[in-house]
Amino acid sequence: MGSPPVASGASATLAEMRRALSGRPAAEGVALRDLVSAMEGETFPVLILLFALLLVSPLSAVPGATSLFGLTIAAIMTQWLLGRDRVWLPGVLLDRRLSVGRAGAALHRLHGPVTWVERRLRQRQRWVFATPFAEAPMLLVLMAALCAPLMEVIPASGTSVGAAMVLFSAGLLARDGVVVLAGAGLAGVLPVSLWLVLT
Repeated sequence: MGSPPVASGASATLAEMRRALSGRPAAEGVALRDLVSAMEGETFPVLILLFALLLVSPLSAVPGATSLFGLTIAAIMTQWLLGRDRVWLPGVLLDRRLSVGRAGAALHRLHGPVTWVERRLRQRQRWVFATPFAEAPMLLVLMAALCAPLMEVIPASGTSVGAAMVLFSAGLLARDGVVVLAGAGLAGVLPVSLWLVLT
């Protein structure tokens, strides 16, 4: 029998993002800095999850958003692999603004799918989180994130890889090795698919 479901932090991250938007006029803009600062602790998996949720949301349809969110995930992942204690993101990125109305609507639409995934998480296959196995899924996600600018020309590709990264980061937070491997594997398929489509 498997262990009972565990909280991944995915719904908590989504709730914090929505809370950061609450009370603001829909026509107003919100800086990414405000969303990042709403994340308690600002751990690497939480920030990857934050930008993966933005990548999988309808906001990724905004021109340039897929590149922005994907390359941000790549920057976070690179710093994690290099062993940094805290995440550094440039001010030019953190000062980018999103429409409060569009961001709020997009995050609201994610509540159902995120809850569905979270209810199915278990603490499984913990060997995935031990060295030397832990680095392989991270490298697959990094490789997919670096392909973000190419996703701008292929409809739905950004959303697809964003969904894979949501699985990856939610699995990390819940210590569910099966979901981590599934998310990283799906993300790793994207660069191959892009190469086949573009060549």
